[in-house]
Amino acid sequence: MSPEQPLQNQALARRRQIPISLGQLKRTPVLNVIGVPELIGLVAAALLALITVFAYFYFFVPSHSRLNSARLERDRLQGQLQASQKNVQETTSTSKAVNDINASLENFENRWLAARDTGRMSLYTTLNNLIRSNGLRNTAGPSYTALDPLGTKQQVQPTASAEKQSNAKWQTIYPGIAVTVTVEGPYQKVWHFVRDLETNRHFMIINAVELESVTHFGAVTESPETEPVPTVNRNGRGAPPVAASDSSKGRDALVSLRLDLTTYFRRGGSESASK
Repeated sequence: MSPEQPLQNQALARRRQIPISLGQLKRTPVLNVIGVPELIGLVAAALLALITVFAYFYFFVPSHSRLNSARLERDRLQGQLQASQKNVQETTSTSKAVNDINASLENFENRWLAARDTGRMSLYTTLNNLIRSNGLRNTAGPSYTALDPLGTKQQVQPTASAEKQSNAKWQTIYPGIAVTVTVEGPYQKVWHFVRDLETNRHFMIINAVELESVTHFGAVTESPETEPVPTVNRNGRGAPPVAASDSSKGRDALVSLRLDLTTYFRRGGSESASK
């Protein structure tokens, strides 16, 4: 027996075994590969898919809609908040402006306005002293008219006199007095009188000024008399005297001045001003 025969026998045996194994595999049914565990897994996966779809439409879609609604509500509330903040800022700025105005009024009242009772008597004295110190003649007045603060019950009636109705336009939030005075004198002294009124410590407002020359008979002037001044010509003979030119003649001309004044006092005075 040769040594090649066993090898041939082994090869034939292998060839016979391989077709048998392949045949068995071909004859095995497909359902035998998917067992009970696999079926359970497929059912569980399908159930999970259904649960996922159900959860998506039942939970996610409504929650997303609620989220959009909440965002819109947030935007609306933010708009209202910004509008409220703007209104608060405007209210604060308005309140600050009102406080600044009130502080300015109080500062003006405390610094420049006198008390009603003492200021009234001081006004009478100051006006008379200024007329007398400037050498003027008081031809009319002073007449005094009380000015009530705006908003008081004592308002000017339609049947009131023309003077009261005219003075009503000078009413302010402060009580005051309207003064009408007419003085007469040289123009220069009248000018000094007006300047003294403007620079005195009382708060006075000159509302109207009427100035006219005085031409009535018997007017007394305080201008100095002019003296003749002789002139000498070249040949030594005297010439007729010539009156010296008076440059202040226009300044010393008599004029009549009518002033309408108003002065104001601090609020809260107890006594009313007399006419």
